[in-house]
Amino acid sequence: MRKVPLTMASMLLFGFLLACNQSDDLSDNAVSTEISSTDDNPGEGMQQPSSSSPGASVERVSRFPKSFISGSVVLDSSSDTRVVRAEIVTRQGTLLMISQGREERGHLAVPSNYGREGDLTFQADYSIVYRQAGKEDTLLLDLPAFLFVRPNDEKVPFEKVRFQDADVYFLAPQYKSGHGMEAYVFAIDRSSGEATALKVMQKGHAGGKLVYSEIEPSPHIENDRLVVHPPIVAGTPEEDTRDVLYRLDLANKRLVAIDNKN
Repeated sequence: MRKVPLTMASMLLFGFLLACNQSDDLSDNAVSTEISSTDDNPGEGMQQPSSSSPGASVERVSRFPKSFISGSVVLDSSSDTRVVRAEIVTRQGTLLMISQGREERGHLAVPSNYGREGDLTFQADYSIVYRQAGKEDTLLLDLPAFLFVRPNDEKVPFEKVRFQDADVYFLAPQYKSGHGMEAYVFAIDRSSGEATALKVMQKGHAGGKLVYSEIEPSPHIENDRLVVHPPIVAGTPEEDTRDVLYRLDLANKRLVAIDNKN
């Protein structure tokens, strides 16, 4: 009779130990399952670092070399689409200023001699071409990495004067500078319709641009001579304040200063 209590005690002890072992197995399985889940989906359930925070500004960097005003320019956008920045229809064709490849657009962060704060900036490799129906474009001038400022995004206007033998066009993309307008000059022969870029000869030196005052009078023709009012700033010598006359030398593709107008 004394063996019965001993046997029942043994069975109770065995059941208790079995229950403990099952509890340990369940705990191990839970840990194993959690680790497996983490390996299959690294970082799941963890906060991932955000690639961009709302409201964070992204600084754009120009691909072009630095220029005289690049330190004042904030880039806003860029595009690889060709854009016409200047255009004028002539008697026998069209003069165009077209971007080649990437064009960057921005604005001036601070006012300067070259524009007011907020004025728009444009930079690209530009070409000046002459387009005639049924013909390939004629390249007149390349302006690599050219940066200029405008008060708006309207096309830059060409200015025109008429010599006896040719129509002459001025293009000044930079609308102000504090030291005069700087214009590229092109001529279209009135007889042949041929277009060419002109050099500007003054005091024995050949330049690629015509410089004139930002205020009236604008360059104009008198007796088949181009009359140019020079820019006048503090310290300009008196002899350089007089109007300059230019003659058109179409055969040699140039404007030549001939005299001062008294």
